[in-house]
Amino acid sequence: MSEAERRTLSEIEMRLADEEPGLASALVAGKPGNPVLSYALIAVFAALGVLLLVLGSFGPALGSLGFAAVLVLTRGYTWR
Repeated sequence: MSEAERRTLSEIEMRLADEEPGLASALVAGKPGNPVLSYALIAVFAALGVLLLVLGSFGPALGSLGFAAVLVLTRGYTWR
């Protein structure tokens, strides 16, 4: 990155911090402010997927479990 680009980026960051301090701090932290909603969605879709599997509706069950897995992955968890 050139020096001019670094200055421009720095100016943009300072303006953002002045105009929207909440957004700027959330971007610096890199995490959403309220993880409870994410956990609730994961639990609901996982439970729905298990219920649909028990009822024999395999397609929607796999879709629901897949969506729960995507939510888990977007929260930053890994399978290691």
